[in-house]
Amino acid sequence: MEIQNQIAEILQSELASQKPEKIYAIVSIAEDIYALDAKNVLEVLKFVELSRPERLPSHIVGLFEYDGRIISVADIKSVLNIEPTPYDLNSKIVIINVDDNIFAIMVNKVLDVKRVDLNRIQKVPYNTEHNFIESIYDYNDSQCNILNLSAINNWIINNPDDGGYKNGFDLIPKDGYSLEILHERKLEYIEKTSKNPYAILSDKDEFVSFSVSDNKYCIKMNDIRGFYKLQEIKMTKVPCTPEFILGLVNIKGDFVCIVDVKNYFHSQKPYCNPTGTIIVLNSDEFKIGILADVIGDNIQIKPDEIVTLKRQENRNELMQYVKDGEIYLIINVPEMLSNDKLFVR
Repeated sequence: MEIQNQIAEILQSELASQKPEKIYAIVSIAEDIYALDAKNVLEVLKFVELSRPERLPSHIVGLFEYDGRIISVADIKSVLNIEPTPYDLNSKIVIINVDDNIFAIMVNKVLDVKRVDLNRIQKVPYNTEHNFIESIYDYNDSQCNILNLSAINNWIINNPDDGGYKNGFDLIPKDGYSLEILHERKLEYIEKTSKNPYAILSDKDEFVSFSVSDNKYCIKMNDIRGFYKLQEIKMTKVPCTPEFILGLVNIKGDFVCIVDVKNYFHSQKPYCNPTGTIIVLNSDEFKIGILADVIGDNIQIKPDEIVTLKRQENRNELMQYVKDGEIYLIINVPEMLSNDKLFVR
């Protein structure tokens, strides 16, 4: 019997009481905290050099080429009519897709990606002309304003100017050192995307790196279905299961079995990092996740750079890749998912 089916009987009663949830990206803009619906967020980038081919509306900081199209990068401080404050080299560009229109906004920081109980969210007790803020909830004892991204998208498209607020372009650094750094970042981004276009997320040579204790691992991007913070999900330990099974969690109605790869591959003492990230593996047949301490960078690995390790029990679940003196263990997900060890009989 599959492990996740075993736990289904234990946790079935929890399904009826589960609270509706939504995932938000939490950001800071000036001194305030805002939330963006994560389903609309395509990517978060370092602040790079932007182009300004002509006079632009004051709420547009500049233009940026993304996924083969030119998009606007907006300073929504002016849209929200809050005090203009400058951006710096640590600021971020958040790429957003609303109704197939892609644009970006400048934020000072990305604070968190958080699963929010919808019962904690309150509608704003007023109406305005544009309703840029659709609701409010408490984030770490501070008010977090949930942005109406459709309203902001309409404003950016339909307003040639925002009525005289400080020009967003004036809020970005202009000193020589900052301009040089921004230009270098743009060149790095162009080089990266020229080799790896936006479809990079489905490229067979793209891997996600992560660490578990003192070991570094990689998994093909194609073999990953999603990432979830363990702190935001209740995990239940299942009796009479192998040590490498840390427990099961319920993610969007699916019971996902969480594996400790250090115990699974190396028979080391199992450990559950309560602040770790669950990497859910991409499989229609099995619901398996791996608990990582830290998610690292994406790495391009060509087939001829992968070293096959000694097969164990006539299986080849682990391979090896070396970069800058660091050893990464590559998990062969299809081989792992075909191992009878993952099943309880």
